[in-house]
Amino acid sequence: MAQIRKVEGQIEIKCDADKFFDVWARKPHQISKICPHKYPKIEFHEGSSWHSIGAISIWNYVSPLGGKIEFAKTKLEQIDEEKRSVTYSILDGELMRKYYKTFKDKIEVIPKAKGENGGGTTIVKWSVVCEQKSEHAPDPKLYIDFLLSCAKAIDVHLSSA
Repeated sequence: MAQIRKVEGQIEIKCDADKFFDVWARKPHQISKICPHKYPKIEFHEGSSWHSIGAISIWNYVSPLGGKIEFAKTKLEQIDEEKRSVTYSILDGELMRKYYKTFKDKIEVIPKAKGENGGGTTIVKWSVVCEQKSEHAPDPKLYIDFLLSCAKAIDVHLSSA
């Protein structure tokens, strides 16, 4: 029996919320340059631009299930500039072929108020909503942890740039 699951996770990062959001919303191709150990290759496949709604891209990633390189064909579903959120759906790839009927992930980038010392932080929140093909599908929390670890690497890169 298929199960619909929703899982979430979040971390605090140090870099500016707008800089971080810009990478995920408009420049996802930079992620493979920043995190080649997680995303060795990200390619634009179809649409008018990386950040056009309906744009299709191919993300090669190192699977958190065994460490081999797999791919995900994704569709950009929504960008909300005001809420700094981006939603993708996965259309094809090992995840869809083996484990899930549907898989959507959403990133939200939430700036926090600056503290007394002038330093601010940003909250990065990932959520996944998926429909599993069976109870043997991997816990989608694995993918949240993978995405959050990538967010940490991007934070380090952007904070030092």
